[in-house]
Amino acid sequence: MTSPHAPTAAAPARWTGRTRGGIVGNSIFLALVRLFGLRPAYALLAFVAAYYVLSAPAARRASADYRRRLGLRGGLWGAYRHFFSFGQILLDRVAIIAGRADAFRIEFDGEAHIRSALQEGKGVVIISAHCGNWEAAGHLLQRLGVPVNVVAYRGEAAHVRRLFDRALRDRRFALIEADGSPDAALAIMAALARGEIVAMHADRTLGDERIAGNPPLAVPFLGAPARFPSGPYAVAALSGSPLVHAFALREGTYRYHFRAYPPEHLRFADRASRGQLLQQWAGRFAERLEAALRQCPYQWGNFYPFWVL
Repeated sequence: MTSPHAPTAAAPARWTGRTRGGIVGNSIFLALVRLFGLRPAYALLAFVAAYYVLSAPAARRASADYRRRLGLRGGLWGAYRHFFSFGQILLDRVAIIAGRADAFRIEFDGEAHIRSALQEGKGVVIISAHCGNWEAAGHLLQRLGVPVNVVAYRGEAAHVRRLFDRALRDRRFALIEADGSPDAALAIMAALARGEIVAMHADRTLGDERIAGNPPLAVPFLGAPARFPSGPYAVAALSGSPLVHAFALREGTYRYHFRAYPPEHLRFADRASRGQLLQQWAGRFAERLEAALRQCPYQWGNFYPFWVL
């Protein structure tokens, strides 16, 4: 089972895109989910989460820093709850994409906002965060009848990546790899021009600095400035596509609540105000993310020094 994301020693304040966990452990979890469902996998996860509490000190410190900013205590127990919740969400993602989607009950709140945005014919940029289970939601957005493209950074080791590619080959959305190449930006704009959905995370900056040439922003979040990407807002403003904030939060075993906010239409007035507008747009998203995390605090999936600029 993959572990919480951890930074590298050379760049302690940056997310690397890699998860811990070897091919044997991940294969066991994938087999459990596919053959027997989630509950046996959760049972094994209980032991694995305890192992990571002891063996992943950097992720444990990042969890403690985050929980402190939310006013949560708990020490090792708090870290265990956080790691276990993170693991459950990963296993749910595998279950949905691997063919068990029908077992999940998903309450959709604000689906009409996405449908109305699609009617404009310019595609839709949907942004979320590593909070809850966005990748599962991206799979289920197929009910809208429009192709879904998920922008993702794929920094896994090659053997782990191949394992998950084989296991999740039945996913119903397309992946656009945010690898910093011009091809990624072109693929995003082309999908929007075709009237499709482009979904991306708006809480990590690796790779974003090179999408449309936009640097990260220092945005107030849980009481202190944190690095947030500017690329998603630049994409929406340059393409003319409506932007929708959305979160998919776990409410229990086989239960999720997907919430989408009304669409926003972003425009750059002039070059001089560009930075101020990006800051404003990212700040509004950060406020909504903070509200979601106060509702479900253990569903935060960033295990690195998020507030170090």
